[in-house]
Amino acid sequence: MNIEDSLTLNEDKPAVLSIQKSDHLNLMAIGLVRDQLLKKHKTSVPTTLVVLKGGILFELDNTQIPLAIHDVFQVPVNKEHEVMGTESENIFILLKEK
Repeated sequence: MNIEDSLTLNEDKPAVLSIQKSDHLNLMAIGLVRDQLLKKHKTSVPTTLVVLKGGILFELDNTQIPLAIHDVFQVPVNKEHEVMGTESENIFILLKEK
């Protein structure tokens, strides 16, 4: 599978691609266009975010954290956050440990 080929970006909503899901982990890719938001939410499990293409602004506690291609970020558990795409095409993966 090629993530970029399998993920269809659109302006209506964030694109989500499930890559692997098991009892122990959930690996998915998210695609955002410029200024598109992944609205405020929380994760209840340890999650690693890796930017594959473009860039994102990760907003946490009223602080914007810019992440660029190949950056790795540990998403805080049970903390509300949102993510916005900064380039015309932005793709990142999330590895959620269960």
